[in-house]
Amino acid sequence: MKRVCKSFLIILSLISLFLLISCNEKEETSDLPISGKIPDEMADSVRVISTNKNIIEYELTAVHFYKYYSTKQTFADTVFVTFFNADGSIKSTLKCNKAEVDDVKNTLTGIGDVVVVSDKGTMRAPIMILDRNSNTLYAKNGVILQRESNTIVGEEMKSNLDLDRVEITKVSAEGKLNEEEINW
Repeated sequence: MKRVCKSFLIILSLISLFLLISCNEKEETSDLPISGKIPDEMADSVRVISTNKNIIEYELTAVHFYKYYSTKQTFADTVFVTFFNADGSIKSTLKCNKAEVDDVKNTLTGIGDVVVVSDKGTMRAPIMILDRNSNTLYAKNGVILQRESNTIVGEEMKSNLDLDRVEITKVSAEGKLNEEEINW
C-alpha cells in the first residue's frame, strides 16, 4: 500500500510540474508584440550598430528584441538609441519604454516615456514617430520641449533629430523671451 501511495505521489508531482512549466510557457508567448505569432528572431540584451559607408548612423540598445520577417516589423523593450553626425559626434539620443520599427514605411515609433535629447534641448512625449527617410520626428498626445530654462508645451510637434527646427501645435510656454531669437 505504501508503495502504491508513493508511486501515486511521484506521478502526481510530475504531472503538477509539467502543468506548471507549460503554463509558464503560455504566459511568455502571450507577452509577444504580435499576439499569437512567434517572432522569427528573439533576443535579450541587444546592441545594434547601423553604419552607412563606414559611418555609424546610430547605435540601439534594448532589453528585449523581436523581429517578424513576414510583416517586416521589429519590436523592442526598454530602448536607448544614440544618433551620430557624419563626423562621429552625437547628434541626439532617444529613450523610450517600447519601440516599433516598420521596415516597409521606414519608421521607428517610440512608445511610453519618450525622451529625445540634443544640444538644442530636450523633448518629452508619450508617443514619437521618426520617419527615417527624412529624419523627421513627430511627437503626439502632448509634448514638452525644454531649452535652457524655457519650457514649451503643446499637443503635437514636428522636428528634426537635432531639435533645432520645431513646429508645435496648441502651444503654451513658460520662460524668458528673447525677442532677437524670434522669427515671426
